[in-house]
Amino acid sequence: MRPSAVLASLLLAVCASAIPFNNAERNTALEAVKRDIANVESGLVEKRQPVDLGSLTGLVTGLVNSLVSILSGLTSTLSGLVKQIESAAGGVGDVTGTLETVKSTLSSTLSQVNSASSGVDPSSLTGSVPDLNSAIAEVETLIASLGVLGGTSAVTSLVSQITSIANDLLKVLKGLLSEATSAA
Repeated sequence: MRPSAVLASLLLAVCASAIPFNNAERNTALEAVKRDIANVESGLVEKRQPVDLGSLTGLVTGLVNSLVSILSGLTSTLSGLVKQIESAAGGVGDVTGTLETVKSTLSSTLSQVNSASSGVDPSSLTGSVPDLNSAIAEVETLIASLGVLGGTSAVTSLVSQITSIANDLLKVLKGLLSEATSAA
């Protein structure tokens, strides 16, 4: 036999064994091939689905709620600090201890307001404008009451630290107020 005849018969045998000729229906004749192709098909990228932002919206709502709750309690906290400073200025109690407490509370309050207000949509704060106004008034009263203790040389450094923290808080609150009123 010639080599070309051997090669042709070999190719025909391979082709015949790849797709068996049987009495199967036309649609099922290639089932084995379709099974192999199905694995490749599942690897294709499907249509992009819309991203569910429900968890992110819930997180932002939680931030707004925490900021609103901080703002509603901020006025009473600041008025309590003003009373402590006024009683310390009047000679009642330990001035240094009172100012350390005021500094700690004010620093904590500033960090809470900063962390709660970062990333919050200003338009969601329009209902908190009265709370912001009263908190700003209390911070200004606190700064004014610190002026009474400014002449005491023993606590001058502590008073300037508290004044700096109070000014930072005032700046943050005024920024929130301007954003909330401009968004309204």
